[in-house]
Amino acid sequence: PKRAAQLVRFDHAAHRLAAGHSAARVAAEIGYVDQSHLHRDVMAFAGATPTAVAVAPWLAVDDVAWAAPEYLSES
Repeated sequence: PKRAAQLVRFDHAAHRLAAGHSAARVAAEIGYVDQSHLHRDVMAFAGATPTAVAVAPWLAVDDVAWAAPEYLSES
């Protein structure tokens, strides 16, 4: 649940960044403690900086951030 909530928050942030809002404003509006926490989540989910997401909003969520459940892993 925590990871899903982080992804939803990141998605909202990415849309606001793409709309031209500053990273500081987005962090405050979305509920991040500060801009560095926004930066950390954007890097984790998109593998890019907030600035890169702002100019290329189609960046996909990083597959590494969502590892397959153990039952799907090969043993």
